[in-house]
Amino acid sequence: MITIPEILAKANPTMEELIYCLEMVKESGDVAVIKFDGERTENAYTVFISFPNRKDKGLLRSDDDELKKPLIKVLKGYFEGME
Repeated sequence: MITIPEILAKANPTMEELIYCLEMVKESGDVAVIKFDGERTENAYTVFISFPNRKDKGLLRSDDDELKKPLIKVLKGYFEGME
């Protein structure tokens, strides 16, 4: 099976692969949220990861007009912090 770093290293990972990465975040006990904000005209997609069981870690968050960009940015930050 493909690893998370391999997925994130791809030039254009699929949404299915990125959702797989979010599943791994969940498996680690952390929280991943994708927000679709219809009130905003810019940066309508928000992705964040929080750490309810690790008070020493802050929230990872990104906003953009395209969903893939904040997904990739937040996931890269998450998995870099796990190394």
